Amino acid sequence: MSTNNAARPPYIVQLIEDSGLSADQRAAAELRFRMALEFALGGPEYVLPSLQAYMLAQALNEPSEDDEADDSSNNSTGTGDDEAGGTQQMITLWEKAESDAIRAALKPLGRRVDEARFEIVPAQAF
Repeated sequence: MSTNNAARPPYIVQLIEDSGLSADQRAAAELRFRMALEFALGGPEYVLPSLQAYMLAQALNEPSEDDEADDSSNNSTGTGDDEAGGTQQMITLWEKAESDAIRAALKPLGRRVDEARFEIVPAQAF
């Protein structure tokens, strides 16, 4: 049983594009973001898979040139609607979790939500 894995999530959060914060303020905002995101998604082990599912759902949700040309003929079956509903549900879930986490991270700093962006990257095994 490794206690080190429990303390370190499988990803790293980095606050991007927000100047004027001290290193301590930045670290605290990143921690608040991570904790709020983990709470919304069910734990640290769900953050990366949820982000990957969101990115895939976004890619699948973008119309291609073929989709636009065949739009009237492809919507006749219920299967596409079910898949689209699940895709949209994943997008909505991630966007709400991320938005709430950003708000939780920045509110104590008196920052506007649109002033900063957080990046989530997989942690490298050491």
